[in-house]
Amino acid sequence: MAELGHMLKTRLGNDLALKAKISVSEERTPGAHTDYSVRRLTDGNKNTYWATNDNTTHATITLKWDKAVTVRYVQLMEHIKLGQRVRSFTIETSDDGTTFTPRATNIQTTTIGYKRIVPLNGSTAKSYEGDGYKVKAMRITINDSKACPLIQSLSVF
Repeated sequence: MAELGHMLKTRLGNDLALKAKISVSEERTPGAHTDYSVRRLTDGNKNTYWATNDNTTHATITLKWDKAVTVRYVQLMEHIKLGQRVRSFTIETSDDGTTFTPRATNIQTTTIGYKRIVPLNGSTAKSYEGDGYKVKAMRITINDSKACPLIQSLSVF
């Protein structure tokens, strides 16, 4: 899996999530020594993560770009040290920043686990085909989670 993440960066360029304005439906209240804010999704630190409050098992992450970007893949990582939690998620994109279209509909978007790379065209066998999607926004919805979701990393290529 590490090789595939490296290949994505090499073939497709830089992580577009780093250039996006990211908002979330909820952030866990910070602890005495820990911050669970949205910025943890892209800080590159394997020991930090974004989290919702304890009783929340549904959440939304929205990325917006000032100018349209071409996207092909989403890479998600749970903070697996505290267990695999996500049971179901969806990914949508928007070319105008308002109206969203479901992506990756031909593949199961159930668990995330340590690392999940999702081809937005929905084909793992033909993920390199096509020109990708020109978007101004993307929404990732965690539809169900065993406990509050803990997302360590989010990348978009």
